[in-house]
Amino acid sequence: MEDDDLGEDYGEYDDVSADGISGMVNEAVQGDYKNAQTASYLNNIASQKNKDNFLHHQLATEEMLEKLEHYYRGDVMGPDDNGDIIWKEQTDKDLVTLNEFGVTSFMEIITKYIDKNTILSNYKEQRIYEIMGDIGDEMTLFLLCNYEKMGMDTYFKKTKFRLLITTTLHMIESTYRRALHGNTMEEINQSKVVGQFGMGNNQNLNSPMTPKRPNFMQRIIGR
Repeated sequence: MEDDDLGEDYGEYDDVSADGISGMVNEAVQGDYKNAQTASYLNNIASQKNKDNFLHHQLATEEMLEKLEHYYRGDVMGPDDNGDIIWKEQTDKDLVTLNEFGVTSFMEIITKYIDKNTILSNYKEQRIYEIMGDIGDEMTLFLLCNYEKMGMDTYFKKTKFRLLITTTLHMIESTYRRALHGNTMEEINQSKVVGQFGMGNNQNLNSPMTPKRPNFMQRIIGR
């Protein structure tokens, strides 16, 4: 490009000194740097939030325990006054299998197994079979010895005996399956590695930032 062309294209900047142009370039670079800092900070916050949500989801047992408690209480799902589906207390007491003592007894048992300590463990499949067999035997014996005290005082309620044991065991087994060969712990460790070394997290925010392409002011100084 000839000098005349430069004057034609950038004539409006003829009265700007070299120091002034350099200052504007530095200001533009600093602006880019601050924007990058802000973007990286927001990305880190979003990444941390996603990681926290992932960990909570992997270790969450509240929904499973809540479903089992409603099942033991004989609660049913139905619409409220606003049309939302919620758990509602069973009005027909003949359909409520367990009384309060029975519900409390079962919840005391299952909370020992459906928890994050189980999920974060490392079990072989054969060991899971052994544990489930032990739990099933002990729960069956406990229920046989206390079924009337637990509220199972009618023929219909007694017919729910095997279903109570089977449903409870299947829910407990699903928790142990998450610990098969330490799968959950391995997934959590992998998520930590990705979060630490993933895209956008290894940038040093204290180092100077240079725009990828020279901007308008840098082209002027470059000449």
